[in-house]
Amino acid sequence: MITNPLVCLVILAGGQSSRMGTDKAVIKLGGERLIDILINRFANKVDRLFLSASKSYGTGLDIISDDPAFPDGPVGGIFSAAAALQKLQPAISGFVTIPVDAPHAPADLVGRLMASGSCAVAQDQLRIQPAFAYWQCDVVDNIRADYGQADKAPSLRWLAAKADAVAVTWPDDRLFLNINRPQDLIHAEHGKTAGA
Repeated sequence: MITNPLVCLVILAGGQSSRMGTDKAVIKLGGERLIDILINRFANKVDRLFLSASKSYGTGLDIISDDPAFPDGPVGGIFSAAAALQKLQPAISGFVTIPVDAPHAPADLVGRLMASGSCAVAQDQLRIQPAFAYWQCDVVDNIRADYGQADKAPSLRWLAAKADAVAVTWPDDRLFLNINRPQDLIHAEHGKTAGA
């Protein structure tokens, strides 16, 4: 169902994958690429899906490339997404982000984060998970306008704090497992969290 404003999900797939040693978007879990797992899980829950990446991985999705004027890392990707989406379509007032290496992300993520009515980040029983978040474009744009380019590249926790993001809790930390290293993939294949 199309809503107003449009419900958008941006899959963060622009990382260097240095710890994994290969592009995490195309790693297979249960015979399916990580990027395809997320697309299949969320495509019917949003109006528009985008990739924060340098290529589409054959998905046919629109790409939002990082603006080189913005800081490196995921905050730069979110700055770029907020700027690009508002230019693309004024009805897009915000967007949910999810990292490409999170195959167990909760299916109710988008709805619960957006229900807050403000910027929001997911958290489990142990910690906040700021890569899983809802960002309002105007809030992000204001933070970006005040960001000093000489400053160190900020973190997602920094961005969440600046945005006064509310925390939305899920009880199971396994939902937010990131596959950063080969051993994480082994844990994911067995339905466990690393260290379990």
